[in-house]
Amino acid sequence: MALYFVATVIIIFISTAFANDNGLGLTPPMGWNTWCTEGRCGRDFCNAQEVMAIADAMVANGMKDVGFQYINLDDCWADHRDKNGEIVADPDRFPQGLVPVVKYVNSKGFKFGLYTDGGLYTCSRGGRSHNIPGSYGHYEKDAATYASWGVEYVKMDWCNSKVNGTQLQPKVQYPEMSRALNKTGKKIFFNSCEWGVDKPWEWMGQYANSWRSGPDHHDNWINTAEIIEHNVGLSKYAGPGAWNDPDFLMTGGQGCSDSPDKRCPGMTDHEYRSEFGMWCLLAAPLLVVTDVRQLNDIQRELLLNTELIAVNQDKLGHQGDRIGFSNCSMHEKTACQIWAKNLTNSSVALGLFNSGSQPYDITFDFTMMPGWGNKYIQFYDLMAKKKISVFLHSFMAKQVPSHGIAMYKIWEYKEKIDNDLIEQ
Repeated sequence: MALYFVATVIIIFISTAFANDNGLGLTPPMGWNTWCTEGRCGRDFCNAQEVMAIADAMVANGMKDVGFQYINLDDCWADHRDKNGEIVADPDRFPQGLVPVVKYVNSKGFKFGLYTDGGLYTCSRGGRSHNIPGSYGHYEKDAATYASWGVEYVKMDWCNSKVNGTQLQPKVQYPEMSRALNKTGKKIFFNSCEWGVDKPWEWMGQYANSWRSGPDHHDNWINTAEIIEHNVGLSKYAGPGAWNDPDFLMTGGQGCSDSPDKRCPGMTDHEYRSEFGMWCLLAAPLLVVTDVRQLNDIQRELLLNTELIAVNQDKLGHQGDRIGFSNCSMHEKTACQIWAKNLTNSSVALGLFNSGSQPYDITFDFTMMPGWGNKYIQFYDLMAKKKISVFLHSFMAKQVPSHGIAMYKIWEYKEKIDNDLIEQ
């Protein structure tokens, strides 16, 4: 047989009662985040004009219409604490403070999000000569400040988390911030970012709506492939209101170090298709950090693909997982991967992913799906947005590009069988 299995079921979804039941994140959040737009990743220091221009663009280019709803500031916006201990936005980048920016973003139909850190300082100085204060020792004060500004999403990072030589513990600090946010009485989506070091998928769902499941995602393929592999087997921990977060989307390429008006993409279009497709299968937050003010071709193809987004936003709330491999190469035995995600109406999203170094034919045997071995299966190509045929026993995606993916929605074909429609 031309394939082997690592699972006999697609996904076993464990229904969990999450303590952080704020009614938010019933589907994964979608939005834009500062980080890789005006310059290379980590050098996009953001300002009021950039953020408002992004809001305008996301209305004009159709991103708002397809479901992107958050506009978030990452480690770039804060400067210091005032004499009362309240956090203050950078006066050069946000001369009127954040409230006018929040109101502008809201007026365009978006929700506004902010970054903080659970330790003494944030991860980056953001081009400044001094450290930016974290939230340690100020969780309730910062939560109250964010709520008063109209913030509806908070990401808490985990840098500089030693205090007087003692290492802080995620299992103490994240619950503390979660309680502080809930105490405000305002519904605020809470994203934890402790990089998966403390297996947050096992416990963070009690306190946060999403949690980083691994290391930072960068605009290069080696890192992207590692992120995908890191999320294998985590599907049972996610569900409505609580999501594994593999980190930002780099779709379309980061900015350049020499000019904020140019792009210096670190991946090919095939690799960006795999990135976006896998994030959709993983039911991951879709938070784009690249420049969306002028969408390039691959951004337009992916970020506006309502079929792929529907997989990510499916109300059933199942995270996809790898269910096996197709033995397409003697030399790259795990290159051809079969991924599946349960959807509503008994349909399934299928990803045939080639992590290998050259194009391969990838075979999906229906016996990988319990009870589907002798059924007629309708295939719908999610990238091309069209039905392709009905198949019996197996299906082959031909010459899937290196680092590429073929994505389908499949379901049992129950109409009268016309042999002219069937491919075996």
